[in-house]
Amino acid sequence: MKLNGNKQTKNAARADAPKKAKTPKQPKEAGQPKEPKRPGNAARIVLIAVLAVVAVALAGIAAGVSYVNGIDTIFPNVTVDGIEIGGLSLSETAQKLSESGYDDFAGNSVSVLLPTDYMLTVSAEEVCSETPVSDIALMAWNACKGGSAVENALTYLNCRYGGMALESGSAMTVDTDALRAAVDNAAGEVRLALLSSDLVIGEDSIRVVKGARGVDIDRDAVVRMLETAFYEENYTLLRYDAEILPNNELDIDGIYETVCREPVDAYYDKELDAVVPESVGISFDVDSAVSAWNAAGYGDEVSIPLVLTEPEVHAEDLEAILFRDKLSNRTTYFWGSTWARINNITKAADSINNTVLMPGEEFSYNDALGERTIANGYQEAGAYANGETVQELGGGICQVSSTLYYCTLYANLKITARTCHYFPVSYLPAGLDATVSWGGPEFKFVNNKDYPIRIVATVDADGRNVTVELWGTDVDGSYVVMKTDEPWAVYDSEYEDVQIGYKVQTYRIVYNAQGWEQSRRSEALSYYHYHDEDIEWPPEETDEPEETPEVTETPEVTETPEVTETPAVTETPEPSAPVVETDPPATPAPTETPVETPVETPEETPSEPPAETPEETPAAPEPEPTPEPEAPPEPTDPVGEE
Repeated sequence: MKLNGNKQTKNAARADAPKKAKTPKQPKEAGQPKEPKRPGNAARIVLIAVLAVVAVALAGIAAGVSYVNGIDTIFPNVTVDGIEIGGLSLSETAQKLSESGYDDFAGNSVSVLLPTDYMLTVSAEEVCSETPVSDIALMAWNACKGGSAVENALTYLNCRYGGMALESGSAMTVDTDALRAAVDNAAGEVRLALLSSDLVIGEDSIRVVKGARGVDIDRDAVVRMLETAFYEENYTLLRYDAEILPNNELDIDGIYETVCREPVDAYYDKELDAVVPESVGISFDVDSAVSAWNAAGYGDEVSIPLVLTEPEVHAEDLEAILFRDKLSNRTTYFWGSTWARINNITKAADSINNTVLMPGEEFSYNDALGERTIANGYQEAGAYANGETVQELGGGICQVSSTLYYCTLYANLKITARTCHYFPVSYLPAGLDATVSWGGPEFKFVNNKDYPIRIVATVDADGRNVTVELWGTDVDGSYVVMKTDEPWAVYDSEYEDVQIGYKVQTYRIVYNAQGWEQSRRSEALSYYHYHDEDIEWPPEETDEPEETPEVTETPEVTETPEVTETPAVTETPEPSAPVVETDPPATPAPTETPVETPVETPEETPSEPPAETPEETPAAPEPEPTPEPEAPPEPTDPVGEE
C-alpha cells in the first residue's frame, strides 16, 4: 500500500543516516512546573461549540426573563383560597373575589329571639368588616411579581408547571362594642315589654300592678351568640331563653330611664333647613313612687303621677317667626357692564344666595365665593389693582359685596372686616362700599342677632341690576339710619393745590321702634383716589433756555437815559407750610331727641339707574374748612376685584 511504502522509505532513510549521540536528560529541579500541553484542534472546536450553546441558552433565558416581567396579569395556575385567578389583572382579580363572596355583607344578618318574643336583628354591614378584595388581589400580585426579574421568571415557571396556592388570611372582624350596644338596647325593650303587661303609661300618670314580672338577661351571653354566628356565617334564627320570675320589687330605675326625659326646645337645623320639633319633659317623684309601692298590697295598682315640663320654644311658634322679617334690602345697577362682568356678578350672587347664618356665626365673602378662577366659572373683567384699572378674573364681584355691606349696615349687623375701594364706585354712595380680593382685602360680618338670618341675592340680567335682601326676625322694631359727612378733599404732598382724592366719614345711628335714638357711633373712614387723568396737575417746567433772537444790526445809541430813582425792593413772602389734605369735619352734634312725634322708619328704595353709568363718581366738592376730628385712622390702599 502506498501508505506502507512511504513508511519503509522513511525508515530506510533513518537507517542510513548517522545516529546522533543521545544527550543525557538533565534532572528536573524540585518544584519546577511542567510545561502545559497545548490543546489540539479538536479540543478548540468542542470548546467553541460549548460556548455557543451557553450563549444561546443565556440569550433564551434573558428573553424569557424579559417576557415574564412584561406580563401584566397574575401568573397562570395561581389560586387564592381555592379560587382560580391566573391570567387576571388586578381589577379583574378583585372583581372575581368580590363575586365569590369576599367583602360582601349585603343582606346578611343574625337574629335572636329574646323573651316576650322580642326579635333582635343585627345586620352584618353594621358590625362586620373584612380585608378588602383590593388588598387580597394586591397580595396575589406581589406573590407573583414582587421579586427581582430573575426571581419573577423562576416564580412564573413554578406557577406554570406546578401551580401556586395562596391563602388570603382574610379574617372577618366583628365589632363587639357595636354588638353590645344593640343587645343593651334590646334588653331595655324587653324589660319595658315585661312591665307593659302590668304597667300603663298615661298622659299624666303611670299605673303599675304590684307583682309585675321581671327577667334577667345575660347580655354577655347574647353578645357571644351573635359574635359566633357571624364568624361561622350562621344566619339562621337563634333563640335565647331566660327564666321569667315573679318580682314584687318595683324597678323604679328602669321605669325612670324608660319614661323620663328632659324638655327640649324646638330648634332650627341649618343642615336640614327645617325646624326640629320640641319634646315635652317627663319626670316623677321617685321617693313618693317607692313609698306608694311599698304601702300597696300584692296585686294592687299603684299610680305614679307624672310631672310634665313644657319646653320654652315650640315648633309652630319658631316656624312663625323664622325669616319672617326683611331686615334690609338694596338694589344696585350695572348699566354698561360687559357680559363677562355680568357673569361674575351672577356667579357671586349665586354663591351667597340662600346662605343661612346662625346666631354668632361669622360670614366671609371670600370663603363663600372661593377663589376666582376659570375652572370656577369666572371671567376677566374690569377691576381695581394697585391703583390701576385692569382686566382681572372675577372683576365685578365687588358690586355684590358692596351691596351686601350696605344691607348689613342697615340690618345693624356687626362688621368685622371691610375696606373701601381705591377709586370711587358709581353704584353706591361714598362710604357704603366694600372691596374684596382673593387673599385680601376681605369682607366679613357676624350675625349678632338672636335668630338665624338668610341672605337672598338675585340678578336681573335684563334689568342690569343685582338685589340683596337680609331676612331674619325683628324682635324690637329698631332700625338704622346711616349718616355721611360732607367729603373733604385730599391734596398732593408736593403740589399743595392739586386735589388727588377725598375722604368721607360714615356714622351708624340706631333708633328704637318709637323713633328715639338709641346709639350713634363712627362706622368707617373711607379714602377714595382720583384717576390720574382726572387730576389737574400743574404744567411741567422745562430747563431749556429760551432761544436768543438773532441780531441783524447793532442799533445806534443815542444817549443814556437819566436815572431817576431806584425802586424799593419789597420783601419776598415766606411760603406757607404745605397742606396734604383739608381738615375733616368734626363729629356731628347729636340730633335732638324727638318729644312727641316718632321718626318714621325710612323706606329703602333701590338706586335709580343712571342714564349713563360713569366708571367713577365725579370729584367731590371741596367743603369749607371744618374743625379737625379726633385722629381718624388712615385706611389702607385696597386691591379689589371691582
